[in-house]
Order: sequence, then C-alpha cells, then structure tokens
Amino acid sequence: MTLLCSCVAVADAPTGTLRLPASTLDRSGPVTVVYDLGERFSGHATLRLRWTDSLGRRVADRTLSAELTDATRIPFDIDMTHALAMKNHLRVDVSLSGRRGGVRLEGERESAEADFVARPPFTGWKDYIIMMWHPYPADLLPALKRLGINAGQYSGRLEAAPDFLIDNNVRWYSESLVPRFYAEYHRWRRNQPKDLSFTRAKQEYQENPDSLDAFKRHPGLEDPVWRQRVHDRSRAMAKRNAPYRPYFYSLSDEPGIAELAAQWDFDFSESSLAGMRSWLRSQYHSLAALNAEWGMDFPSWDRVMPMTTRQAMTKQDHNFAAWADFKAWMDVSFAGALKMGADAVREGDPDAFVGFGGSQMPGWGGYDYARLTKAVTAIEIYDIGRSVDIVHSLDPSIPILGTGFSSGRWEKHRVWHELLHGNRGLILWDPDRRYVQPDGQPTKAGLRSGRYYNEIRDGTGALIINSPVVNDPIAVHYSQPSLRTQWLLERRADSDGDDTAWMRRGAKYERTHNLFMRLRESWANLIEDQGLQHRFVSYQQLEQGELRKRGYRVLILPQSSSLSPAEATAIRDFVTAGGVAIASGMPGTYDEHSRKRATSVLKDMFGPKPAPAEPSPTTDTQNQPAMHVRRIGQGKAILLGMDIASYLQRRLTGDEAAMHRTIEQLLRANDIRPRFAVEDDNGHAVVGIDTHVLANGRVRIISLQSNPQLRVDELGPPDFQSNKRFETPIRVRLRLPTSMYVYDIRARTELGRRNDLALTVDPYEPTLLAVSDTPLPGMQVTAPARARRGSIVEVGMRTAPTQADVNVFHVTVRNPQGERMLAYSGNVIVRAGGGRKRIPLALNDPTGTWRVTVHDLLSGQTVTRRLDVE
Repeated sequence: MTLLCSCVAVADAPTGTLRLPASTLDRSGPVTVVYDLGERFSGHATLRLRWTDSLGRRVADRTLSAELTDATRIPFDIDMTHALAMKNHLRVDVSLSGRRGGVRLEGERESAEADFVARPPFTGWKDYIIMMWHPYPADLLPALKRLGINAGQYSGRLEAAPDFLIDNNVRWYSESLVPRFYAEYHRWRRNQPKDLSFTRAKQEYQENPDSLDAFKRHPGLEDPVWRQRVHDRSRAMAKRNAPYRPYFYSLSDEPGIAELAAQWDFDFSESSLAGMRSWLRSQYHSLAALNAEWGMDFPSWDRVMPMTTRQAMTKQDHNFAAWADFKAWMDVSFAGALKMGADAVREGDPDAFVGFGGSQMPGWGGYDYARLTKAVTAIEIYDIGRSVDIVHSLDPSIPILGTGFSSGRWEKHRVWHELLHGNRGLILWDPDRRYVQPDGQPTKAGLRSGRYYNEIRDGTGALIINSPVVNDPIAVHYSQPSLRTQWLLERRADSDGDDTAWMRRGAKYERTHNLFMRLRESWANLIEDQGLQHRFVSYQQLEQGELRKRGYRVLILPQSSSLSPAEATAIRDFVTAGGVAIASGMPGTYDEHSRKRATSVLKDMFGPKPAPAEPSPTTDTQNQPAMHVRRIGQGKAILLGMDIASYLQRRLTGDEAAMHRTIEQLLRANDIRPRFAVEDDNGHAVVGIDTHVLANGRVRIISLQSNPQLRVDELGPPDFQSNKRFETPIRVRLRLPTSMYVYDIRARTELGRRNDLALTVDPYEPTLLAVSDTPLPGMQVTAPARARRGSIVEVGMRTAPTQADVNVFHVTVRNPQGERMLAYSGNVIVRAGGGRKRIPLALNDPTGTWRVTVHDLLSGQTVTRRLDVE
C-alpha cells in the first residue's frame, strides 16, 4: 500500500509530493520513497534529502542527481536501519532543468516534506520496563530517563496521540481502554467517589431487599450491545497505537465484577442468567444432574435460578452448590469478557500484550487466576495474597508489572523482591512529582530510586527475567472452589447471626480478615524460610496431571476443603506413586460445587479423625497431635494438627521457631532440602531469608534477600512496622553442592572456587551470585577504532565457550564530553554467547573521542573501547 504523506509548501515554492510505502515503517533496511512531480518532466533533476528526528538528530543529508525522460516520479531510498526515534521528518528540495508540460525550466526549485513513524522493533518482553503513570511536562522526560524511567502512560482520546511522549521518543502503555465496562463499580470520576455505583447498588438493596434489581450489573458483562462496543473501541484504539508499539494495552484499571475484591451477588441480569444457564448445561449435561447436585427441582433450564449469598448464609444442610456455581459462573464471565477485549486489541495490533491494571488479591471480583491467566497476556498486579507468585506459577510467560507508590528503603526492597518473584516491570504512581524538580534536577528521592532503577534497567533485570526459577519439587494447591467454601464458612462464623453483615464489608475487610488467604501466605513464608521455593498448582492443573508432568514430590493442601473427584484421584495417585501430601485441615469434605459430603473423599488417607460438621479456620488445635502420618502405597498422607495460619504473626514476634523446626524436620525426613543451602551456625535453615535459584544453561544464579512481612494495604505503602525484625543485616553461610566458581553479580567480582561462603545479607537489597562448575569464559569485544558521523557503528561481544543459554551485555556509550548517550546505550540480550549492538551515529553528533563500555552481567567483566568519531 502506498500512502500520500503530508506535504508543506516552503517559501511559496512549487511543491511536489512525497510518497512513502506507509506512514509507519519498520527499521529493517532500505525503503523506497518517491518524489512525485505531478507532471511529466524530461531533463536533469537534483534532489537534496534531509532526514531529521524528534531527538534533534540529523539522520541523513545527501544530494542525488537524475536524468529523466518523460518521467513523473523520482525514486530514492532511505535506510531505515539508521532510524532511532519514533518520530521522523523528511524534507526534499528539488532543482529542475529541462522541459515540463511544454515549458522550459532552468534551475526551477520546489520542495516537499513528510512525517513518518519508525516503528520500534518487536522484541517480546525480555527486559525490565519502568513506566511513569503521571504525565510529566515534556521537558522533564529526559531527566526521568536518566533515572532509569524509560516509559510513560497514555489514556487519551482515540483520535489523539501523546506527542509529549513521542517527541521525546518515550514509549508507553495504553491505559484504561474501556473502564466503563470493566470497572464501573470502581473507576475514576471527576469530583465523585470511585465506588459511587457500588454504593448505590448497596443502597438499592437496603431499600428493597426482596428485589434482585440491586444484583443486576450495569453494564452486564454478557450484554451483547456493550460487548460489541468494547470490541470496536478496543480494536480501534489498538490500530491507532500500533505504529508506536505500546509496551502493553490495559483494558481497565482495577476492574472487577463489583468493587475490587469485594463480594457481591452480581450479576442477576437476563443476559448473565442466560449465559450462566448455557454454561451450566456444559458442566452438568442434564437438568436432572443439576437438580440432584443443587437439591432443586427446576422443570426446565430457563427456570434455573441460583442462590443469593443471603440465602446461602442460612442454609443448614451445607449444600451451597446453587450459590457456588453462580460465583464460578461470574468468574467465567469476567475472564471471558477480558479475553474478548484482549482478542479485539490483537485484531488491531497483532503483536500486542494485553491485560489490565490494579489486579487484586485472589478471591472475589472475578480474581480466579486460573482463569485470568488464560484470558490476558499481561497484568499489573498488587502483590496481595501471593498473587504475583500465583500468576508466575500458573503461566511464567505472562509479563507481570508491579506498582510503585513510595520511594523509601522498603520500597527498594519490594521492587527487588517482586522482580525475583516474577515481575518484569514497574508502574510509578507519582502525583506529587517526587522524582524530578521543575528545573530538571533530580530530587533526593529521585536520586535514591534512580540508583537501583538504573541497576535493574542496565541488565540485572534482564538477566533475572531471562533465567527461569528452579523451583523445588513442592506444589501448593490453589483452589478457587475451596476459597468460596471457606469464605462462606468464615463469614457465617463472624456474622453473629446477621446474614447481611457481609454486604457491609468491602475489599479491605477481605484483605485483613480472610483466614484462607492468611493460611496460603503462611505456607509460602514457611517454605521460603526453609530455603526452598514452591509453585502454585491450580485446581484445573491438578485435574490435568500437573503433579506427574513436573515431577513434584510434595503437595501442600492449605484447607483444600472443596475437591472434585478428578482432583481427589490425582492426589491419591500422586501419593500412591511415592509423593507426600501435607494437609492443613481435612481435604475434600466438600465437592467442587461447595456441597458438603457425608465424609471426606480422602478420609481413608488423611484420617483417623472425622472432620467437624462445619470446619472453622479458628479451631483450637493445641490439644491435637502435631501431625498424623499414614503410608499410602509408596508415599505418605500427612494431616497437620498445628495452626499454620498463625505463622505470619509468629514471625513478627519471633515465636516461629517450633513450627519452623517441625516443618524443617518433616521436609528433610522426606528428602526435601535445598540444593544451595542457606544455614545458620547450627546448620538450620535461616528464618527471614528468601532464596531463589535461577537456571541459565549450566550456570546457576543464586539470590538471597531478606524476607519480611511486606504487605500492601489496598493502595497504601507497605506495613513498615511489621518489618522491624528484619531491619538489620543477617549473617548466613551458603553451602554449595560441590566446589564451584562463584561470581558476585552486583559487585562485578570473581570470588574464586568455593564450597561455601559466609555472607551478610542486606536488609533492603539482594545478594546475587553466579555459580558454575567451570570458570566463566573471558569476554571478547570488537569495535572499530574510528567512525564517521552518519555511519552505523557495530560493537560485537562474545563469551566463548559459554555455559549460559542467555547472555546479557550492557553497552554504555559516552560522547567526548563524558555524557552518557542514553539513545545509543542499552542491553544486548542474546543466545549462544554472542551478539552485537548497532549504534547509528547522527550527522550532527559531536566529533572527538567517544567511549564504548561493554559489561557482561554474569561474570562482571567490563571492557571499554575508544571510538574516534570524525
């Protein structure tokens, strides 16, 4: 397709027309541009081509000559490998001597101008991105870049473009395409509260509690008119943004079925009920089967009605299936609506990453990550209830982003922590512009943050992202059906007979009073305090044989009360074949629809005592034995009699030793111990150290970081008071499985061949070590000693033979004045040991002696080459 580019008359001279193949050009090689004369011409033509970009670079400036015979077009090439900025401008001045339209010309001058976009290349998501949410003034964006903040946010109108970002060559993510659909009950409104619609729904219910009108979502997620509207807008916005290749598209910020992770009985609208009935038919296959499970006698599918939460609260037979299936349906509907929007975006931008921002704790509001990870391809997430670990476990390929609200020492810790747990970027919330002063100078907070932002951005983040975690063979069950059952039992227990108390409690109450979530978090910390790492396995994955596929040896069942027959069979087969299943609370007392079984489906494995009639997370277990162990086939089924959920609180007070030692002995007795052990002087695992082992070919990267009780309380900062115990350095000994060569990644130091190391772990920053059975090879760097302005300088780098699958090199380019040239610097992420960095010098770059420095992240080697630019 040939596009007519915008042309501008110059000094009243006649104008031609510049024709480019498209208004957006890839940076892959020569592109033919045509100067269209408009009339036939014979004679001599001289063209002067000037190509500039928004960074002030003069990319090309050359003169061409052509002898033409009865021609209307003058073609010439521009080499797009020289492009560096998104926004580019061409100007062509033409001098004609000859004959056109029967008129003799001698030195006739005319000109044309055109703008085009040089589209950033698609590289996947292999590097760490730091994005500024708030729109800083354009003249301050270069200062943000110097602090390592390399991207922005744009949520403007469909017909507009973020020129303040484009002019500074700052890419962005496209924010909140359709919040009215996805986040109606928690969205920004001018001069009104975010939860306005949710408050009105609750008021409507209080005024008429016998009506279902308050439980009808507006707009409904299944409403065909709204879904078409969402599809069309998402597709159109993606087509508008695609030339600039946004890092990702966010369908909405903080979406949900209702308000964040608050529980509400949405959606009883007709479109939702019709969708639910269709979905139920696919699950039950017959109306008789549904009636039998729900304990109902619906005469036809179109008469099927679910149970409200208020009705479930008063149910005495503990058959909550009619309520739980409705909640499951809303999870399905929410995930389906997100997938519909994501698919629409990819119609307009096929390579796009698409997701949403402000993702909540696992639970209500549609936050079943087993479904969400199949609906979207990027998530900005609050790390509440181990949500980052859950998403990274269920699909490690999904780019996860965190949110930055503060800038202190614990914020630095949190950014490193989430990077090591799977994050690939950070979105900064900065309404007060705390990073850069109006004069462009960094603030104290900006300088503090910029140090670790730049360290992460200059290759450390890329090395971690491209080195997958080596998890220990420990699976933790992630069960949305159990969450539903346990929530209902918890809320029944704390309602004091008021079956509507749950309605007056919002998302924050769920965060602080969800004992099921606290148990999950306690197990995660307890495993990490053993120097081990686990993965979450969803209820769907358990049914699909995930335990066998990945070779797990231990399965943790944290109050897994609601199991399907397929899950129960998978657990039984796992244990029979030699696995160890450890349960907190009798598993399988309910089925996957939250219907109480007469007895646990796994009672014969986890006996001997029957479960109480209504299991309560607050049951006193002090008088029960610490654990009951039963051998089943080649494995073991273990029912714990200790209050694991209290481990979080015990860690705060220093009272965790007994529980920690019990689990340590239990795991070691079943041959589960870390390959790289972090121990105290007595050979025990150290409480408060989070150890990760990352694989990169035959190299292992070991990270050690303090592991306090970081909490995100809704949109507030971490709970600093809970971290007091961990504010001092911790002395540990790292024991290697054999004698290995050790490199300190952050210090860029070779530590030699070691069997173990005495280390001091900083409270706020990680220790990062690379270890290998053989020495890491030397780095070879090739670069020309001289180059002319306007040429492309190729810097080659290689480590050979390499033990790593992925090498990360950071290239720093400094001009003769010693200034870091950010546009020319960056990371080179390559496989098989070697790669190259192309530096397209501009015609107006300064002459003199430049310096090109290459740093190999794994080994710490640094090589600097001199480049004389003429």
